[in-house]
Amino acid sequence: MVKEVAVLLAALGGAGNLAAVAEDAGGQRLKVVYDAAEGRVDVSENGIPVLRYNHGTTSVPEGIGSEYARGDYIHPLYGLDGEILTDDYPKDHAHHRGVNWSWATLQWRGETRDPFAVRGAWARPVDLRAKSDAESATIEAESVWKWDDKEPVVAETVVIRVFPADAQGRVIDFEIRLKALVEGIEFAGRLKEGYSGFNARMAPGDAQEIRLHADPEGASPRRAWGDYAAVFPGGKGRSGLAIFQCETNPQYPSEWREYPSLNFFQPAFPGGALIPMPKDETITLNYRVWIHRDAPDETALARQWDIYCGEP
Repeated sequence: MVKEVAVLLAALGGAGNLAAVAEDAGGQRLKVVYDAAEGRVDVSENGIPVLRYNHGTTSVPEGIGSEYARGDYIHPLYGLDGEILTDDYPKDHAHHRGVNWSWATLQWRGETRDPFAVRGAWARPVDLRAKSDAESATIEAESVWKWDDKEPVVAETVVIRVFPADAQGRVIDFEIRLKALVEGIEFAGRLKEGYSGFNARMAPGDAQEIRLHADPEGASPRRAWGDYAAVFPGGKGRSGLAIFQCETNPQYPSEWREYPSLNFFQPAFPGGALIPMPKDETITLNYRVWIHRDAPDETALARQWDIYCGEP
């Protein structure tokens, strides 16, 4: 019988050092552990780590400036054999962090801030719920973007749902909801260049291969996926992850960006032009991450998109 434990914190940091564990007592074992002191949630399966979601601010490594401290992202993200797929605080771009959702341009009252580069606006934790059952482990985290780390301007909710691994890989779904709390907010990726949005900074590995795909307008279905594969330290061969855009996303499909020398790729929503974030209206973005061994061919990637967002 599945035992389910849910954690709800109305104000993180004020609840003491709590830990919640949720697991299936049968053959499939899912575990969710919340560490209030560190402000993070760890998910594992059958003793193998799956991911860590950092809701609170992470510790800055030696040699990196304290101004890069941040939270609200996933790292480490693990492959199916326990190898680490993502990177955090890399020396070449210290603001890069695992899998995250952040934007390079946030404009309000004629001024600009850059949450992506950790300049002038930060996502700060509010509430967190974590649970596990026989089908999945779910993290639902609420944060608020604070202008100059003082004034709340955007409410963010992210729902991360982790599924058990199967013969093909592991699915992790993300739903990101953004709602402006003030009038006049606009946001974008880096102006003109367009980068930032749903970001993946991968760990250094050998034999890197990045493949990006978006069907042309008029295609039915119109699929959009990107895949990153390499040989990561600690793995048993090639592995990686794919990102699938869902066609319900605004401006679908987002243009892909890749930076092979930085082990970095992303679907760049909304790109390099500002769009409004109307007060009290919700912008919802959905992505699926598929952790896999080897480097799946395009037929397998198309099939995974169909399972996620198209006709099964």
